Amino acid sequence: MALALYRTYRPGSLAEVIGQEHVTEPLKRALEAGRTHHAYLFSGPRGTGKTSTARILAKALNCEHLHDGEPCCECHACLEIEAGRSFDLMELDAASNNGVEAIRDLIERSVVGSPGRTKVYILDEVHMLSTAASNALLKTLEEPPAHVKFIFATTEIRKVPVTILSRCQRFDLRRVEPEILVEHLARIADREGMKIEQDALALIARAAEGSVRDGLSLLDQA
Repeated sequence: MALALYRTYRPGSLAEVIGQEHVTEPLKRALEAGRTHHAYLFSGPRGTGKTSTARILAKALNCEHLHDGEPCCECHACLEIEAGRSFDLMELDAASNNGVEAIRDLIERSVVGSPGRTKVYILDEVHMLSTAASNALLKTLEEPPAHVKFIFATTEIRKVPVTILSRCQRFDLRRVEPEILVEHLARIADREGMKIEQDALALIARAAEGSVRDGLSLLDQA
């Protein structure tokens, strides 16, 4: 069974994340210099690349052959993370795991080492955490184990507690400009052997409202 286009063409490197150079370029420079933060917060509309960027960052932090701030996508660490079976990466959806017990369990696991250099925790929709869960997370954010990095993602930055915001390096992802999205859709349509008019691609890009994921889903339907 063929994968949906948005899954087939999920970016595997920072260079492949379109329309977010204001985020990807500083991340590449930090990775290249070995000066990464202990906690990151990616905010922005849905489908703009928050979780994809978080996963790429997790690969880069564990990559055995990092080059110019980009993961090689070929070493054991990169391949394990891409396949979703790495012990160096744990993802938690705060929308369905927003209680204090889930966070306490995460904190207890964080002190345990992992095969790679860095143990990365990605918490999606972090604004959904309960007050008790947010408070439980604060102490670990203040004094994280040396081998641990936290990456938070949210579509509702205004709902994230200031106490968490102040402990993270924040990046705001934007809606992708229609002309950039049209070019991206055209490249994928060409790879897939689709015959589609430029006006149709422009219509899809407008309907996607800056969401790459929605644009690819609409192209799939078309």
